[in-house]
Amino acid sequence: MKKLTIYIFISVLGIGALQAQIKNQETITASIKGNCGMCKKTIEKAGNEKNISAVNWDADSQTASISFDKTKTSKEAILKKIAQVGYDNESFRAPDDVYAKLHECCLYDRDHETAVAKEDHAGHIAKNDHAAHSSHQMNNSKETSLNSVYGHYLGLKDALVASNANTAASHAKELSKAIQQVDMGKLEKSEHDAWMKVYKSLEKDASAIAAEKSIDKQRINFINLSNNLYSLAKVAKADKPLYWQFCPMANNNKGAFWLSSEQEIKNPYFGSKMLTCGSVKEKI
Repeated sequence: MKKLTIYIFISVLGIGALQAQIKNQETITASIKGNCGMCKKTIEKAGNEKNISAVNWDADSQTASISFDKTKTSKEAILKKIAQVGYDNESFRAPDDVYAKLHECCLYDRDHETAVAKEDHAGHIAKNDHAAHSSHQMNNSKETSLNSVYGHYLGLKDALVASNANTAASHAKELSKAIQQVDMGKLEKSEHDAWMKVYKSLEKDASAIAAEKSIDKQRINFINLSNNLYSLAKVAKADKPLYWQFCPMANNNKGAFWLSSEQEIKNPYFGSKMLTCGSVKEKI
């Protein structure tokens, strides 16, 4: 009993230390199925991320206190990770094959009807329905999250092609808003991981272009913005094809890339001065 008390104390102390390192912190509670100390370890390991999130799960109440940096992740993103290691929760149902591989003592009772109904309502698909509904799930995810980012980027690109600094600033402002409004909880895991690597830089460059009146300086920031959006688009593809294009004379003859929804070259770095300078390097 004494060892158990010490273990609980150390666990709580560890969670407290994790929470203390999280900035822009929001704390919520969530229902998560499970049985024992082994479940607790797995659930918390899946949800904890240094300086980003901290999960403290209680077996008796089957609820967790979740603290997270709301600028870097979300409740839904954390609960999705927990479901992926085998634990049903209020937002996501664990894949059946993952649940089946849990240790015998961790095989909690599952309310199939309730879980499936909740998933259907929320748009989250159970493992055994994944093949039939994966296309719908992806389209719904993109409509509510990343398509607006791609759309405003392309509007910004067109404004730079037209050498219109005011319109470029306007699109960049809308792009910045779209970046902030991305619902990370609706992204697939690979998309979420890619998003977490670039969203800060995307926001920084979009904001810089929005605040800039010089078309030349806008184009400089557009280089890095394009490179980061390309790395995202490779993983989280847009609903329509994108073309990765390159001009060797841009950026003081160092070369620069951009994304376009058209195969035809319309150069955003020179506009009408060298409108067709460049080539298609890749179709995404």
